[in-house]
Amino acid sequence: MKDVGQRALVCGFGDVAAGVAGLAWDLGEPGALLLSEGEARLATFAIEEGGDAATLELSAGETTVEAILTPRTAAIPLASANGASAGIPTVTGCTAEVRSAGAAQTVLCAGQIARWSSDPLEGAGIFRHLTIDDGPDTLLIATALGTPGADGHGEERTSGWLLNGENATRFEEALISTQYDGAGEPTRIGLELWPEDADQTSRAGARRVTGSLLGGAEAGGTWAGIFGCHTDGTAGLGSYLLWRA
Repeated sequence: MKDVGQRALVCGFGDVAAGVAGLAWDLGEPGALLLSEGEARLATFAIEEGGDAATLELSAGETTVEAILTPRTAAIPLASANGASAGIPTVTGCTAEVRSAGAAQTVLCAGQIARWSSDPLEGAGIFRHLTIDDGPDTLLIATALGTPGADGHGEERTSGWLLNGENATRFEEALISTQYDGAGEPTRIGLELWPEDADQTSRAGARRVTGSLLGGAEAGGTWAGIFGCHTDGTAGLGSYLLWRA
């Protein structure tokens, strides 16, 4: 694997009503997933950054989709519980202007770009990165990092954040659950995100997310999926990146 350094990124966009979403990553090996016309396919991507926006182009077969990601927030360094930076990104919330190649119509939706100052996979046996739309200008982000030989979610170090405009609030506890099919690929996800000082004897104290797979694919050691999600009754799209050594 090549040295990742500050090139490590995960970026994406999506609109649940339009049925279009994209996810691109470079965690040492680049990959992308494009959801359009009811189908999710592995894609290639190119990203060009300059000026006030980044242009992300995803191509899968004969389909090419371009998303212009215009920052609506500054790059926000997410806080960790103990000051450790491993697996903790800096995130920029974006407005995405999405169009298919040759099409005049555009879709406006939410987007984001996450970056790491160091290799998020260093020393890891498993790495998860989830992003869920939670209404206008609001994102939920969760990450999990497990050492080699870790057996399931209970042995992973998890973190979760709420991004609302320019503000990022870390949850005191983030619980991730994943259901897999017979091939070991995720089909359903769940999140419980507990704010600081929440009453954990009451289910109402947590922000809860459930998600069902719309489409996913694997490239190398990385599996990526787009999920239809509900967050306390609000519908949106979610992305799930799963890397296993």
